[in-house]
Amino acid sequence: MRGVRGLDGTLRLEVLTDLPEQRFLPGARLSVEGSERVLTILEVTPSSPGLFIRVGEVQSRLAGERLVGAYLTIPAAQVQIPPDRVLWDEVIGVTVRDPQGEIIGEVRDLYRAGGAEVYVVQTPDGGEIDLPAVAAVIVEFAPREGRIVADLTGSELTIRAAKAPRRRGPQKTPGSVASLRAAKASRRPKQRSAKPPAGDA
Repeated sequence: MRGVRGLDGTLRLEVLTDLPEQRFLPGARLSVEGSERVLTILEVTPSSPGLFIRVGEVQSRLAGERLVGAYLTIPAAQVQIPPDRVLWDEVIGVTVRDPQGEIIGEVRDLYRAGGAEVYVVQTPDGGEIDLPAVAAVIVEFAPREGRIVADLTGSELTIRAAKAPRRRGPQKTPGSVASLRAAKASRRPKQRSAKPPAGDA
């Protein structure tokens, strides 16, 4: 949730799901990540980017502001995952290595930038590096087997001091989908990027 519009608590959302037309319908119930709170959608208004929703449990601007920065999720059992995709939560915690097997770090978070996913990797010394999910960088992508291989040769990616985590809450509920096609792309010319992974919340 990115912000609030008006005095009635209308919420402005950044959409991470591949299926907004199924997830955001009047009557749909969404959980607030990291809590037991559930919100019931009353009204949906498309916007660019994202959309606005009114929920029955939020009736004022102040109540809406308390939710800014939170993620809305659905139970994993309700997510139909295509065979060539995985949940974001399956990527978090996976060790990233270079083609020689040396550890680059561990995926700690994901976000989207310019339509592509970016993996936030924490290095062994505590720094962070952002790895774009494109075939020129991610040459093997098998998070369910605990394996991501990144080739940083010739890239301008740099390590920075660690930032605070983007997500609230101690646990990461299944909320988005990452494509496995980066692995397939390793067999293609490097200048062809993998299809940008997409979310499913």
